[in-house]
Amino acid sequence: MEIATYVVYELLIRLQALTPNVGVYLSSSQNPSGVLLKTTTGTIHLPIELLKKQFEEPSLITETDIINLLSNFRVTASA
Repeated sequence: MEIATYVVYELLIRLQALTPNVGVYLSSSQNPSGVLLKTTTGTIHLPIELLKKQFEEPSLITETDIINLLSNFRVTASA
């Protein structure tokens, strides 16, 4: 399944609402398990299941889902 960039942006907006220091979008690359999102402050892996939910029915993504996703955020020195 090809993931549209706007779906990644939408999830990033939801992440930023809880933690603004996630940074802003720089790039993303898709892999079989999801999307690696690079921001101005780090990277985060967005699982395919969550991306599908964001595309098909965003209201099914809870704040807890977003908080759990934030636990995967990695600050990068070059960001």
